[in-house]
Amino acid sequence: MTEVREDPTVQRRRLRAELRGARDAAGLRQAEVADAMDWSLSKLMRIERGEVNVSTNDLRALLNHYGVKDKGKVNGLLELARSARGSSFYDQYVDLLKPGFREYLAYEASASVIRQYEPVLLPGLLQTEEYARGLFEGMSRVTSERADRGWTVRQHRQELVDRESPPEMRYVLDEAALRRHVGRGHAMRRQLERIKELGAEPNINIQVMPFDRGAHPGMAGSFVLLEFADPNLADLLHLESIDSMTVRDDTYLIARYLDRFAELERLALSPDESVDFLDVLIGEMSLIDQPANSAHKETV
Repeated sequence: MTEVREDPTVQRRRLRAELRGARDAAGLRQAEVADAMDWSLSKLMRIERGEVNVSTNDLRALLNHYGVKDKGKVNGLLELARSARGSSFYDQYVDLLKPGFREYLAYEASASVIRQYEPVLLPGLLQTEEYARGLFEGMSRVTSERADRGWTVRQHRQELVDRESPPEMRYVLDEAALRRHVGRGHAMRRQLERIKELGAEPNINIQVMPFDRGAHPGMAGSFVLLEFADPNLADLLHLESIDSMTVRDDTYLIARYLDRFAELERLALSPDESVDFLDVLIGEMSLIDQPANSAHKETV
């Protein structure tokens, strides 16, 4: 089983929530705190947004001003601040990842529930190496060295599937994503077999949205919803455009997308029906050799 290691990005978000909560509990406004600490207002705002790290001395002084005296609580927050200053596995791939995607990957690894709808390609957490490399070649025309690095990122992401306590993973996949041939030879057949295998795991729910459902709410585009067990980590919505990826924590927007995902699950084939659907596709693809092809979107 894979050991869970929190990404510093997640730790900064957790510390940010703790500090905001402590200030609110003390009944203080940001301007009042900045004045009392002899800081600029922008410094406090950047700390509370998680944009900068806070030193141990500054954190001690801040907690003291907020009236946080419990030794265990203080030591816990100091340790949280130290871990937030660490480096992320994904820092070494900043040249490879779309803007915003590195941040998303940090949160994905800490999620307790992942909900994802994909209309065109298969989710990174479900991809085989053949499929992933087919995407790199077809979408980005990358060099073999960049393809190798891209697959390394995929492998690191997929470690969460093998954890002792993996997240609940719920997917709705459009028929188009399942029928599009990606990779050489029988790569797509093996990819569908892998999806069927993963769908049998107790924590993974996979449903197919067949063409005969006609127009549906998912046609507006793909999205991912992340839910966290930690109350200090609010749910997140991940959206992607051609040039960047955005992580949103807008409560109203997330609620709308949760409703959209529930509607997609209702319209899609049931998990058992989806297995039957996959069996038909696998049978069809077993009869033909698949050409090298390309897909759409996700860079890494």
